[in-house]
Amino acid sequence: MSERLLPKVKALYEAVLELIGEDADIRNVKVSDITGRAGIGKGTAYEYFNNKEELICSALLHYIDRTSSQIMADIRGMKDCSEVFCYILESMEREIPKRGCLLQYLQLRADNGPIGKLLREGIEEGNGKICTPRDLVDHVIREGIGQGVFKEKLPVLYMRLAVMSKMLVYSFCIMDENAAMQCDKGQMRRLLCEGLFKELG
Repeated sequence: MSERLLPKVKALYEAVLELIGEDADIRNVKVSDITGRAGIGKGTAYEYFNNKEELICSALLHYIDRTSSQIMADIRGMKDCSEVFCYILESMEREIPKRGCLLQYLQLRADNGPIGKLLREGIEEGNGKICTPRDLVDHVIREGIGQGVFKEKLPVLYMRLAVMSKMLVYSFCIMDENAAMQCDKGQMRRLLCEGLFKELG
């Protein structure tokens, strides 16, 4: 996706992300809530988007692509698979508390409502041009197989689910203050990494 956004589109995207960060129920947010936050007229949103769902989907895809692309650029030069996986977890730790967009994206992507459908269609239509968390997961798997630490004979779907489950567990750990107090995050990352390597190795 292009990083060059028109100023008004950028303002609309930022408004959507701010609302998500404030735990607004994004399905019930109105276009006027978004445009009011963006400081532009309601009609302006319809100059760029057909409806609220398309606006929310576009904002989330832009955020996910930008964030995932940056993480992918950072991990490409790393030689050790455990370093790659731990870096992804650390990146989640930096991103999730700021806005919660990753969790919202994952939740909506699995949803059968209009936003979830648009997210899935947007990724398919992007035809590999949109970098998503799944691309990060697949990178971990390729590195693990390439370095001989993951069994190549395991089904790829199983491997994806194993990596994603560890990432989700860590995201809940980040968001749960009680869990964070019970276990050091660095220790939790190491334990999740060790568990993943035992499961797939």
